[in-house]
This record gives sequence, structure tokens and C-alpha cells, in this order.
Amino acid sequence: MKAQNICIGVVHEALRDRLGQVFVGRDVVERRGFSAIIVQSFLFGVLGIILFSIIAGGVTARRVLKRIDTIRDTSTKIMSGNLSERVPVTKRNDEFDGLATNLNAMLDRIEQLLQGLKQVTDNVAHDLKTPLTRLRNQAESALRDGSSDDARRQALETTIAESDRLIQTFNALLMIARAEAGAPSGALSDVDVSAVVADVAELYGPVAEDEGIVVETAIVEGVHLRANRELIGQAMVNLLENAVKYAKPEGEGQGRITVGLRQEAGRVLIEVADNGPGIPEQDRKRVLERFVRLEMSRSEPGSGLGLSLVDAVTRLHGGTFRIEDNAPGVRAVIDLPGA
Repeated sequence: MKAQNICIGVVHEALRDRLGQVFVGRDVVERRGFSAIIVQSFLFGVLGIILFSIIAGGVTARRVLKRIDTIRDTSTKIMSGNLSERVPVTKRNDEFDGLATNLNAMLDRIEQLLQGLKQVTDNVAHDLKTPLTRLRNQAESALRDGSSDDARRQALETTIAESDRLIQTFNALLMIARAEAGAPSGALSDVDVSAVVADVAELYGPVAEDEGIVVETAIVEGVHLRANRELIGQAMVNLLENAVKYAKPEGEGQGRITVGLRQEAGRVLIEVADNGPGIPEQDRKRVLERFVRLEMSRSEPGSGLGLSLVDAVTRLHGGTFRIEDNAPGVRAVIDLPGA
């Protein structure tokens, strides 16, 4: 290599003496080798990336398809009639776990609704069979030969009274269904809740007075909400009817009902309290179900739908309905979000 460089130098000197120009030469073998190494490394890198992508994609697709197959198998079991099945949730807290959690919550709600429907069907069959039987017996008695005009008139009056109770039951069921389905946007408007509560309390004042019950009010004025006036009023009617029915303290003493409305921490609280025997703590959630009556003899008038309607109306307005101890008696609280 050294001799080659010397020869090149001599040639350069000779050419410079003859032509007055200098030619410089450079060995490009190393540069070409470096370029070849870069190209080779790039090709190996691309091939490695492609191979890694194929392997990673296959593993990911296998895991995704496995999770999808699990959801599909669960849905197949549910469609076959096993409503207790749920989509497994892992500890990865990934998107599939979020989807599984939402699906399980939806399945819990569907199962709850179906159980409620079954319970309602059973209760309707039980509670309506008796009045319908009475109606038939009254009509049959009135049509018998030898019945007097007074007996027929009394039978007709009894039939009308029983029919009115049945109509009230079905109206309550329809109103609960309407509230649970959600009122259309046009059914909600700005409502003076203070005026609604005060009007219902004033309406039931004479009724309670006839029963020897005192009605007291503590209503904050000027409270407005975006609500359905009819449903809020019906909920108050149901609460006051229950209070009048049960606001009779055990032993001696005067019945007392307190109707209140106040604002607290951005919430609107509507309260109806009495000093009656109260409701045991273990039954306070159960009485919100349809046709549930704590009076096992069912001798008192009513269908067991009043508190269910109040709960449905409250949930429609984005609030919660709860029953508390009034020591003695019951305090029913409608907790609604403020305007």
C-alpha cells in the first residue's frame, strides 16, 4: 500500500510538471463496505420488526379472541335462560374488563326488572283475584230470584266501590310504569315545589283532623325545580295518605304529622313524618317494592303501590327516596337535586 501511494505521488508530480494540474485519488473501498453494512443492518432491522409484529399480533389477537369467546359463551348461556350468568372480570383493568363490568351491571338490572315483573304478576293475580271474586258474587247475588230492590241497589253500590278500587290500582301501576320509563322532556317544567307541597298538606289537613291527627308544616317558600308537577303532587298525596293511615301512636296520645321542605347542600329535601308505630329497619327497603304490605291480614284499604310510586317518581327526577326512623314513627324523605 505504501509503495502504491509513492507511485501515485510520482505520477501526480509528473502530471503536474507537464500539465500544471494536480489529480487527487481516494480509496472508496472502506466507504462502500460501510454503506453495505448500513443497508444490511436496515434489512435485518426491517425483517426483525416484521417478524416481531407478526408474533405480537398473533398473541394479541389470540388473547382478544379468547376474551370475545368468553363473552359470547356467557351470552349464549344467558339466552338459554340462565340469567344468573355473568361475564368474567379479570384483574387487568383493561378495556375488556370495563366492558364486562358494564355488561354485568346491565344484566343485573335486567334480572332485577324480570324478577320485579314476576313479583308484580304474582301480586296482581293475588290482590285482584279477591275483589274480582267479590264483584262476581255481588252481581250473582243481585240477579237471584227474590232479591229485593234494596239488595240489588246495595250490590250495585258495592260493585261500583270495588271497581273504583281496581281502577285506582291500575292507575297507580300505569303511573309507576310511566315514571320508571322516564317522562318526555316536554313533561318537565319549572315547578314551584313549595306551593305543591303546601297545597297537598292543606288539602289533607281536614282529612287528618277528622281522624284526630294534627298536621304541622315547615315549608321553605320559593323553592323551584325542573320537575313534573303532577307526579310530584301524586307522590306527596301518597305519602300523606300513608301518614294519615298510620299516624296513630300505640296507647294514648294524639297522632301528629309533620310536612317539611328545606334546602341543604344544594339538595331539596321533602319530608313527611308521623308518630305512628313505624316500620322495622329490615323492612324499609322491602316496602318500596310493588304490592308489598307489612299488614299480613290485608284488612286495611290499599294496594301496596303508594311507596313504590313515590320511589319511581323520585328516581325519575334524579333523586333518592328513603325511609328513616322518626323515634317514634316514620320519616319519609324525598331527596332531589337542586335547580
